[in-house]
Formats: sequence, C-alpha cells, structure tokens
Amino acid sequence: MERLVDLHIHTTASDGTLSPEQAVAMARDLGLAAIAITDHDTVAGVPEALAAGARLGPEVIPGAELSTDYLGRDVHILGLFIDPDGAGLADALAWSRDRRRARNEKIVAAMAADGFSISMEALQAAYPGAVLGRPHIAGWLVRQGLAADTADAFGRYLNKGCAYYLPRERISLDRAAEAIRSAGGIAVIAHPLQYGYDQPALERFLQRGKDAGCRAMEVWYSGYGPAQRELLLSLADRYGLAPSGGSDFHGDRKPSVRMGSGIDGTLRVPYAVLDGLRAACR
Repeated sequence: MERLVDLHIHTTASDGTLSPEQAVAMARDLGLAAIAITDHDTVAGVPEALAAGARLGPEVIPGAELSTDYLGRDVHILGLFIDPDGAGLADALAWSRDRRRARNEKIVAAMAADGFSISMEALQAAYPGAVLGRPHIAGWLVRQGLAADTADAFGRYLNKGCAYYLPRERISLDRAAEAIRSAGGIAVIAHPLQYGYDQPALERFLQRGKDAGCRAMEVWYSGYGPAQRELLLSLADRYGLAPSGGSDFHGDRKPSVRMGSGIDGTLRVPYAVLDGLRAACR
C-alpha cells in the first residue's frame, strides 16, 4: 500500500476545529503515514501533536503558516521541520500575532459600536487557546444567528469591501523565510495558484520567493487537478524548488476539504515528497 502524507493541517491552535491530538488520531484512522501541523502564526499545537504522534503512530512534522507581504498581497509561507523553540521564529510569530490581535480589536470595537453582541473577551472564551482571526469572528456571527455560515459572514461583513474589513500588517517574505531557516526548517510557498496570478506573474512570484529563501512550493493542494499539478511540478523543477503538498485541512471550518484527500478525493501526496523535503532542508 502506498504511504501517503498531508503536509498542511490546521488545528484549534489557530482556526481549525480539531485539537492537535484529534488531528493526529484522524490521520491514524485514515492510514496516513505523516502529517504536518501548520497553524497560522503559532506553534502552540505542535507539542500536543508530537506527543500524540509518538503514542498513536503517524509521524508529525512541526510546522507553522505565516501570512507574508508580496507586492501588497497576502501570500502564505509554510515552515516545515521547524524547531518550535527557535528564538528567531518565535519573534517573527509573535510579531505577526501582535498585528493580527490589533486588527481583531479594531474590527470587534467597530462591530460593538454598531450594536453587535461581540467582544474580545467573548471570542477568547469561545475559542480558548486559539490565535484569533477573522474566521473566529465569522464563527461568532454564525453562533449569534447573524450569518448563515462562515462564508456568509465573510461575504456580508468581513471580506475586502465590507463594512468591517480591515487590512493587517504582514511580515515580509524575506523575514519569514529567514525565521523559518533560523529554526532549522524549510520555507514552502503555499498554494501558489490561489493568488490569481497569470503565468508570467506566477513565475515572478516564485523567483521572488526563492530569492527570499524559500526552498519548496506546494504542488499538491485541495482542488488542484492533474493539469495544475503538472504545471506546478514543471515550475518547481524550473525554479529549483522541492515539491510539497497538503490539503489545508481545517476540520468543520472547511467541511469540503478532507484530510489526506482534499476536496475531490484525488489529493494523494506520496511519502517520497516528505523525503525530498527533508533532503532540501539539509
């Protein structure tokens, strides 16, 4: 039987709905050989996941996902094989969390001033231990009956152009990649087709990411079909980036995305991809 991995998993430490231990247990039940825990701007879920992996079987890769700035656009970089206690990485993650927190506070204050039943204290109580972000605000609005679901909440209140949208200051590509490298990890360009670039712009982005210190890119991702994977494999080869892959699993927050198999069941990331990333990380 082919050994499969999923190298892009979110937990309750950020905006997933499974705890780190539950995510590892699901990976075991699905027969996955390894998963990477890649929560937004935090490694808080990694120790629990590592302990669960040692007990339950699946290999757990310590990771994180950083929101970075590229030409004014929010692009995501994964760090894999990181030392969760790396000082440079901790500083970068703390900086990003501070900016995220400042935006949350402004959004919540604006909504409360307009009569919404919401506060930072209520959000923190509802999502204990999580690095809060707009998905949690959206979830709160759903709980209050002010939106049908998370997508509706974003579409009515939180997306760009809506009354309560605010931009967030993001860490630079260079600083994110350097922080990951300083923690012994490999910086991976996440879901490169999600940013809406045509191919020339995409290739400029990949070159810029490599120049910043990224050494890998996601080729396998939820919703990417054979033609897209073939394109990304060719670009990874052209730019000397190791291919990576994962579902971007969030549990019930993104119910159409299944761990290990993506949206349509065709996401199958072979264990050899993990071996290639390890080699590129050295």
